[in-house]
Amino acid sequence: MALVRLSWFPHRTWLSWRRRRQLARAEGGSALAELLDGPVPDLDADWTEAEYVVLDFETTGLDPRADRLLSAGWVVMRGPSIDLGAAEHDLIRPEMAIPEASAVIHRITDDHAATGRPEREVLAEVLDALAGRVLVAHNARFEIAFLGAACRRHFGAVPVVPVIDTLQLARRGFERRHLHHGPGELRLDSLRNRYHLPRYHAHHALVDALGTAELFSALCQDRVGPEGHLGVRELLVLL
Repeated sequence: MALVRLSWFPHRTWLSWRRRRQLARAEGGSALAELLDGPVPDLDADWTEAEYVVLDFETTGLDPRADRLLSAGWVVMRGPSIDLGAAEHDLIRPEMAIPEASAVIHRITDDHAATGRPEREVLAEVLDALAGRVLVAHNARFEIAFLGAACRRHFGAVPVVPVIDTLQLARRGFERRHLHHGPGELRLDSLRNRYHLPRYHAHHALVDALGTAELFSALCQDRVGPEGHLGVRELLVLL
């Protein structure tokens, strides 16, 4: 995978500017500071040449300011290949009671969560995995919002990484083909069914990360044009 140092980017690019700004705020020597000062992927490379971290969180609720992370799951992709040997799943101690409505969805109870690891430790591992890679998530605004809120609590700043949202990629595909689609058709399970991918149980962070990784590979292969090239930059979203 081709990597370039941040200092090699044009000074006014959005990625360079935002990274420098957050680096000035981040706790020195932290995993976040190392990420912000480290290499970034070559955004002009073909998607098959880049590396990705496909990330999913389970949380106590939907508000990143008030709710907390309960679990994190991620897999590494090298182009279309999913490295299951690099898959990770961690329970996180939320240090707050888990609402019953939330526990019904992800099946993580207070007793179960109490066996989890400290949030800061898990965050550091997520950030280490993201170094030099592109983040992929389904409905990425959710993961980015919770990741940013948690990093502010522990490291004083937010991560700045290139982001690909499989929900947005799928929406672009519908619009490119002038196909009508409702909100339900953009759900992870609905899109996986559309691409004839295996059905998994939802609301487990690692399982959802794996499901998103498979969908991402299918969406990219579906989008590759006659010339056979699909640049990473064409897949990114600005959050």
